[in-house]
Amino acid sequence: MKCYTASFNVGNVEVWSSELYLDKNSVSLEIENSKENIIEFLDDNSVFLEKGETAELLENAISDLKKYGTYKSKDNNFDFFILEKIIWKNYEQKNK
Repeated sequence: MKCYTASFNVGNVEVWSSELYLDKNSVSLEIENSKENIIEFLDDNSVFLEKGETAELLENAISDLKKYGTYKSKDNNFDFFILEKIIWKNYEQKNK
């Protein structure tokens, strides 16, 4: 069984992450519903952006995330991606 989670990082620091979901569309919905929280955190903690740039950067990141499954900006050290994780029922199942 697989599950999905999204993670938005600045450098090596995780800024925001979604819950774990069995449905990838649920991750996208949580991202859309959490934009304000992500923008607020970036505005308060980023040394890379001016306050007005954050919303535009996030929209670009979400757009790339939907198209390519990931977003990476070398200019301002941001990464945004969806992780696919396998859920094991037990240890024996993992080792098969």
